[in-house]
Amino acid sequence: MNDPRNLRVLEAAFGLVAVIHASARDIHVEQVPRLRTQLLRAADSVPANIAEGARGSRAQFVHYLRVARGSADEAGTHLRIAYHARALDATAYWRCESKRLVVCKMLNQLIRAVEEQLAHDYNART
Repeated sequence: MNDPRNLRVLEAAFGLVAVIHASARDIHVEQVPRLRTQLLRAADSVPANIAEGARGSRAQFVHYLRVARGSADEAGTHLRIAYHARALDATAYWRCESKRLVVCKMLNQLIRAVEEQLAHDYNART
């Protein structure tokens, strides 16, 4: 489908991973055990799924983009839990959340664009 290195959303997802990894170091683990690990796994799977999907068909790409979007949403939930449990301060939370929202918006736009291409291809064949 695409060379994943050319996808802007992949670069944004790597930025999300970097800011989450940096902020996760400050999570007070004793307040929310295992949360740091869950947050990091969810964040790491965003770019991994984008890259994996970019190598397949358009339909596979959309599937993996949706999985990446779900992982971004999961990371957002873990961030909110950490913030509300006072295990992550407001500055770190909003730094991560703002990056996450940008990635989600980019994923939504890319999903729509690829779905439109799929519909066009289908209509051209029939």
